[in-house]
Amino acid sequence: MKGLKKIDPSLYEDFKNHYFGDETVTNLDLCSMLKKKQPNGYYHCECTVTVGKKLKADSIKNALRTESMALLSKLNQIKELLATPQTRANIYREVFGAISSCSKNNQDVVDSSFPHL
Repeated sequence: MKGLKKIDPSLYEDFKNHYFGDETVTNLDLCSMLKKKQPNGYYHCECTVTVGKKLKADSIKNALRTESMALLSKLNQIKELLATPQTRANIYREVFGAISSCSKNNQDVVDSSFPHL
């Protein structure tokens, strides 16, 4: 293949079974050695595959983002509902109707406790 370079195996023969340590892989770049290199000198990247812990973290972030968007949508629907005159009137009637009812009940208690009032 034109343009491909091979490393002379004699240069790495002594290191074939050498332990260089561990490295956690989070991304695997699938690059083309035949296409023009990027301005930073890196091969043209056809695709990046995310693996390992980063994939899990990204999945969690995406799930949270999706859930947040759904919750924000519901919140906006509730705000719109609460802003309608009919809903506001119903809330007013419920709140102040209950207060009025409580006041009447308390007044009955006061009246029966203090007949002279």
